[in-house]
Amino acid sequence: MEFLILGPVEVRRDGAQPRSPRRKPSQVLAVLAAHCGRRVPVDRLLDLVWGESLPPRARKSLQVHVSALRGEGVPVAHQDGGYVLRAEPDQVDALRFRDLTARAAATADLERRRDLYTRALALWRGTPVAGAESEPLRSWLCAPLEAQHLAALEAAIATDLALGRHAQAAQALTTLVAEHPLSENLRQQLMTALLACGRRTEALRVFQDMRRTLADELGVPPGPRLRELYRAALGV
Repeated sequence: MEFLILGPVEVRRDGAQPRSPRRKPSQVLAVLAAHCGRRVPVDRLLDLVWGESLPPRARKSLQVHVSALRGEGVPVAHQDGGYVLRAEPDQVDALRFRDLTARAAATADLERRRDLYTRALALWRGTPVAGAESEPLRSWLCAPLEAQHLAALEAAIATDLALGRHAQAAQALTTLVAEHPLSENLRQQLMTALLACGRRTEALRVFQDMRRTLADELGVPPGPRLRELYRAALGV
């Protein structure tokens, strides 16, 4: 059995078509999956799943949602005033993702590193825990996962650049820069890729757009590495 939270929350059994628990049980499952094999106190579950919108008889509601998960065959156990998902870390896609990216970062061989990042990124199916309603759940689980995803994308592209795959990196980065316009690191990578491809005019446009965006949104100038690439694009 696999527990998928890097997108809509789903449960997959033996390669069969994944099934999605109902909304609240899926969010309970996401929290338990992130803690895989470790007890989560009831009060912690209540806070993460409901936040400030705690319903009347919230503990009873939680019991109902846990029962719904058990009815789907999910191995949730009650333990010492909390609940635990009886599963191994490699059954949870988010934990596999973290393991693969950690192994990639520690791997010196560039081709092997890129393969590990590719396998990790292939686990993503969309916004993690899609439909998460409470602010505590979004800030504790969803936002950190999204940050890890972006870091893995940047690391994978850095590996492509180190392998000399500049045109491939430039294509991927063009999309990523549009999605994350305030990321100086992505702009640096894109300028590096474009310059390596001899596309100086495009690299200059990337810098000029970054300068406008930073001025408009944050009131700050580009950092030293971007300015260095800008001078390289100018040929000075």
